[in-house]
Amino acid sequence: MRRLWFNGAVVSMDPAMTRHEAIGVEGGKIVFLGTIRDALTQDWDEKRDLDGAMVLPGFTDSHMHLLHYAWLRRNLSLFGVSSIEELIQRCRERVQQDRPAYLIAQGWNHNTMEEGRLVTRQDLDRVSTRIPVCALRACLHIGACNTVMLDRIRSLPHVEPEVLAKVDFENGILREEALHLYSDVLPAANDDAVRSLILLAQRELNAAGITCVNSDDLRTIPGVDPFHLIGLFREMERQGELTLRIIEQCQIYREDFDRFQSVRSDPSDRDSLFRTGPRKLLQDGSLGARSAEMEGGYADAPDNFGIPIYTEEELFQYIDAAHRTHMDVAVHTIGDLALRKTCDAFERAEKAYKWPDHRHGVVHAQITTPALLRRMKALGLQVFIQPIFIDADMKIIAQRVGEAHARECYNWKTMIDLGLHTSGGSDCPVEPFDVLDNLRAAITRKDRAGCQVYLPEEALTAEQAVRLFTTQAAWASRDEAVRGALLPGMQADLVILDRDIFAIDPDTIPQTVVLETVLAGKTVYQA
Repeated sequence: MRRLWFNGAVVSMDPAMTRHEAIGVEGGKIVFLGTIRDALTQDWDEKRDLDGAMVLPGFTDSHMHLLHYAWLRRNLSLFGVSSIEELIQRCRERVQQDRPAYLIAQGWNHNTMEEGRLVTRQDLDRVSTRIPVCALRACLHIGACNTVMLDRIRSLPHVEPEVLAKVDFENGILREEALHLYSDVLPAANDDAVRSLILLAQRELNAAGITCVNSDDLRTIPGVDPFHLIGLFREMERQGELTLRIIEQCQIYREDFDRFQSVRSDPSDRDSLFRTGPRKLLQDGSLGARSAEMEGGYADAPDNFGIPIYTEEELFQYIDAAHRTHMDVAVHTIGDLALRKTCDAFERAEKAYKWPDHRHGVVHAQITTPALLRRMKALGLQVFIQPIFIDADMKIIAQRVGEAHARECYNWKTMIDLGLHTSGGSDCPVEPFDVLDNLRAAITRKDRAGCQVYLPEEALTAEQAVRLFTTQAAWASRDEAVRGALLPGMQADLVILDRDIFAIDPDTIPQTVVLETVLAGKTVYQA
């Protein structure tokens, strides 16, 4: 089917930022860019008047957790709670209303709650002493459990001692690798339940103008084997149920890595809606939870250097195994110590086995130094950043790392000026997958209230910010030749906005309305 959109501002996102009045698609690809006059001389099965609207490449979120977002949408959100008392009340209301067999909630942040402390077992026992309850911190690196949940965790068979050591049974706190234990006691989800979660998430992503996500999902849903989940995604694609490109950032345990090679996507595949992408590793925790690995410890807790997930040798072994199979690796590193260890491991892997075409990268890279950024550039590492993170972190960064070091952190403009490939994401459900709000944060460096500004000299231009979620996000998954820009022959993934976001006050960008989202030439959302 030949479709035409005309009478608008079609921004190609090519190096010259060329604008056109019309765009035409056929067979899932872009076949026309040009003037209204030239467009209307051709035959089209469908013509749509844009009435001045802007067309951009469909947005890509370069790092999120699609299934975790949907799963929590079906459970309970605690984002924005101002106190532990409010958290307890919300949880009680859900238990009384739904009478669930268990309660999982996420979103509390002790840095913004009245009590200023972690949620504990004693707090959640006030919610229920009958069913298991787990309340996850916003960062997904700490969780609090009630006594019922802890008793069931104690009864789990075959839990590794080093994982169990990260459970504070007295206070009911799970940290880092121990966080998954709460899901190990829950009943396994069936295929229909998982499919409904995927459909829920992609509907809402499409409504936000998103046509592609790089998502970490394989260890999310209780009782669902990662290899079975990969098969389920592919089955949904065959049945025409996917309206989103999903590039899986694959958390694969060491013992499963060889078996994973048999289900890994063909690295040359650029057309499948579901593809396995890089190996995903986590090296440290989060800034808010003080579990990010810090070279000099925390300014407000000098004896705390964070929580490493792997030893340096283990990190190298995980990276090296993927590197030797020409599989890119994306490592979660927030603290500067974790980043230094990650750079060491990548450098060692490349010296042991040359692969100059790798696109290894670092997810987050929040706490940096000029020397570390230069080293990342020398190693050819890319960066997956989340501009919206500064909304919360600007309020605590100086406390955590000191005023001087804080000026070296979240240095996105410096990254881009150095030539580091830098793409944008949300880390949803840690933050909402609102690309427009991410653009605002990247351009203004302000919090949502507009009251605080963090390192305005590191602000991006509107073009640089949009590229985080278009051309650079496509590069991150080796797709720059087929998507991320609007050029003839490229995949027809579009987002249509009600205003020109390059010409308005950047503070107002979140007020922009997504009018239509198009995947491979087909409308998947329309306002």
